[in-house]
Amino acid sequence: MELRLEQPWLLVLLLLPLLVLWLRPRRGGAAFPGMALAGALRPSRGPALFRLLIAGALALLVVAAARPQWGRTVIERTQSGRDLALVIDLSGSMQVDDIVATDGKSEDRLAAVIAAARSFVEKRPDDRIALVFFSSRAITACPPTFDHETVRQFLERMERQQRAIWKSGDERGLLGGETNLGLGLATALRCLREKVAPGRAVILVTDGADSADMHGWVDPLVAARTALASGIAVHGIGVGAPQGYMNGRTPFGQVVRSRVPRHLLPDLGRLKAITTAAGGQAFAATDGKGLDEVFSAIDKLEPSHSQVRQSEDFSDRFRWPLILGLALAGLALVLEPRLRGVA
Repeated sequence: MELRLEQPWLLVLLLLPLLVLWLRPRRGGAAFPGMALAGALRPSRGPALFRLLIAGALALLVVAAARPQWGRTVIERTQSGRDLALVIDLSGSMQVDDIVATDGKSEDRLAAVIAAARSFVEKRPDDRIALVFFSSRAITACPPTFDHETVRQFLERMERQQRAIWKSGDERGLLGGETNLGLGLATALRCLREKVAPGRAVILVTDGADSADMHGWVDPLVAARTALASGIAVHGIGVGAPQGYMNGRTPFGQVVRSRVPRHLLPDLGRLKAITTAAGGQAFAATDGKGLDEVFSAIDKLEPSHSQVRQSEDFSDRFRWPLILGLALAGLALVLEPRLRGVA
């Protein structure tokens, strides 16, 4: 709640009561010297009190004329953002540490993708976001939600679990280790098709070629055409440096730096065919800065929609200063003879 004045410029008239207080009536001469001496010996505060009442009345009337109002400004924000699904590759090649982070240090692809995805989610407060992870199999880790803290927690939890399995020596990870692009995309479509709304999109993040010869393989082009028919755009991000290097170990346990094998690089041609079939775009991200830039580009391609409406709910409160001002003026007039020593 707040107090405001509808006509604040009228407050300049508050100089009038100050003028009343400053000006004093000129003391006239007495017809009889004895009476003048008696008046001088009898100090009176009556005239000053009279001026104070008049000044107070004028001040209150000026405030009333300025129309004080009490109320509040109501700001309503309507969320009408997009439904987005982040589809993240958990295949074994996500361990490759050919990504140069923004601080200049090398990090693996999974760490770079999780960091960029977390930053992207933070910038989309008005959107419902779903999380899908895939490899040979696919899971919906988080259905579409406005609770972005939950999305962040699932991003971090899945990364921790995947790393724990890799550390144990199991290259297959949580979901089998291969790259079933079509299954990951189809799983995301099921999430987004539950609610028919404009502005739905899938962001497919992968670092390897599609494993077409695996059991349970889903044709990603078929899934892409299904997305297009459903009004769902698909954007793809291919993660990995074509001229990158990765850490490896010799049979004796020594860490060596070697060129990333061709089969561990993203198939950008295939990714572009998938996204084009679904009405989206494909991007390549070779380092941490590039990943952030790609997510920023997608952020512009799929802008959030939110409406802010402002309304005011104020009511006049001039009656109280008006009533008090008139009361003081009336009191001053009634007491004038006594205060000014006339009666």
